[in-house]
Amino acid sequence: MPAGTLNLPEDVARDLEARLAATAPDETSRGLFFLGVLDAVRFLGGADAVKRCLEQVEETADFMPMQTYPFPRFLRLSYVAAEQLSPLVGGHDAAQRQIGTQAMLDFLNSMFARDFVQQAGGDPKRLLELMHSGYRTALNFGERSVEWTGPTSGRVIMKRSLMPVPYNEGILQSALEVTGVQDVQVRGHAQSLVDAYYDVSWS
Repeated sequence: MPAGTLNLPEDVARDLEARLAATAPDETSRGLFFLGVLDAVRFLGGADAVKRCLEQVEETADFMPMQTYPFPRFLRLSYVAAEQLSPLVGGHDAAQRQIGTQAMLDFLNSMFARDFVQQAGGDPKRLLELMHSGYRTALNFGERSVEWTGPTSGRVIMKRSLMPVPYNEGILQSALEVTGVQDVQVRGHAQSLVDAYYDVSWS
């Protein structure tokens, strides 16, 4: 569903089921993203909220950052986490955005991103270009590209991301803010369940 439409529990449940149905059996994510979900829940909801999330999806917290795990497990964990965070941050979309923000912070601090963060040297355009080529080392699916529309604006295109638009908005917002730029704006536009483009700008 497009951003901003998941207002009811049944809508969220249908959205999750649709994404699970669209996920191939061999699509995986590194454990660092699972840990990022738990970090976001812990930061906003505390240890009890983390425990509730893990119990609901019948998982434990022993994810290894560099190990790969089936992506459906990540989808289920992130949606349960968003359910826990929704009352604290103002709804499902805001919760997914928060989880995406934490995911990118964890990714940028990981061994996968260390080299190209250094190569970017604080340049937001360079970081986005490198991030979307390096991101493939953490996920074994999806395509990401960037088109520049101005000196401080561009369009990030994500094909088969499998995550909702607000999650990816959080990822991009966090990536740009890490470079130190101001007035970061990210607006996602869903083209299908798994494809979207994101207009980004900063000053």
